[in-house]
Amino acid sequence: MKSELKRKALHLTGLIVPFFYVYLDRDFTLSFLIVVLAVFVILESVRLDAKLRDEVKRALKLYIKVEDFERVIEEITRGHERSRIGAHIYFVVGALVVVWFFPDFAVGIVTVTVVSDALASLIGRFGRVRIGHKSLEGFLAYFISALLILNWLNYPLATLIALIGALTELIRIPPDDNFSCQIAMGLTAYIFKSIAF
Repeated sequence: MKSELKRKALHLTGLIVPFFYVYLDRDFTLSFLIVVLAVFVILESVRLDAKLRDEVKRALKLYIKVEDFERVIEEITRGHERSRIGAHIYFVVGALVVVWFFPDFAVGIVTVTVVSDALASLIGRFGRVRIGHKSLEGFLAYFISALLILNWLNYPLATLIALIGALTELIRIPPDDNFSCQIAMGLTAYIFKSIAF
């Protein structure tokens, strides 16, 4: 549980994306996401390549305690992420797509992805009604929190987006829920808006 709390605390730093969007602008947010993605891709390449990682560790030992950093990364990395791309890459790519293609809904969708996913994960750990690898309680935590976050939209649209996000997170649509939830919610909002107007 301790490692999951650390992971979710790090996950909450994703709120910087809607913050930048609201208080700076869309262009700055897109530029920020592109830079972050480039940095993450480089770091992820090092993490996944043992030989490259060892070379970087040898080079950095003069400047920082690499072992402490490695221990933190190891603690918050889930088992399936040890040999494949981490969730942070999928989150940034999803946020980039949403800010680019669904700007009217970007703030709400990215906020839901950060907050509702964290709540679903934490509350779902105590859930008693299991639905595959997830729980009913986690699903409801996602749906209700998403609905509250999206309350600035009209009720039918907010409900539909929250429901699609919660269902996408529940059934774990590949490649990763940090990406697929954002895309599913963005497409839902876009289609609804196209039909309604």
